[in-house]
Amino acid sequence: MKNIFKISAVLFIGVLLVLSSCKKEIDGCVDSSAMNYLSDANSDDGSCVFAYGIAQGTWNIASDCQSLTILTFEVPLNDMFPDTVEITGEGEGVVAMDINGNIILADVSINGDVTIRDGQKISLDTGVIGVVDVDITGSGKIETATNGDLTLNLAFEVPLAGTQSSSCEITFSK
Repeated sequence: MKNIFKISAVLFIGVLLVLSSCKKEIDGCVDSSAMNYLSDANSDDGSCVFAYGIAQGTWNIASDCQSLTILTFEVPLNDMFPDTVEITGEGEGVVAMDINGNIILADVSINGDVTIRDGQKISLDTGVIGVVDVDITGSGKIETATNGDLTLNLAFEVPLAGTQSSSCEITFSK
């Protein structure tokens, strides 16, 4: 009887050790370069989302820019941006946006942060005072595969009116 008890106890402990050593399977994105990386995941479920990949394509844009008054002329900045913008990959986390024929480069981080590269200009036709070269900076965030936001900071020199500046919120959606 004592042997049966000893054998049962050893088997019971053996079964407990086997069961406790089994890892629980956690499904998720196991690629650390993805926006939705799950450090606890040990089984790839194919759900990984990569910011650089989803940043590319045609995006609808809605701008919320304040109008500027230059001398006595009202310049509606919202009217200067297109309804859509094509974003293409330039390699290694760099994308290019075509805004009315002006190519703007931006860096896209793994987590979806977007930063407009320094020292870039776009030309905007103000209609009233002609074409103005605009210094552009900004940053934003890709939220999902279908939406994101970007804040653009615009600054430019206008003869007789001096330096003008404005900040624009631009919402991107697919």
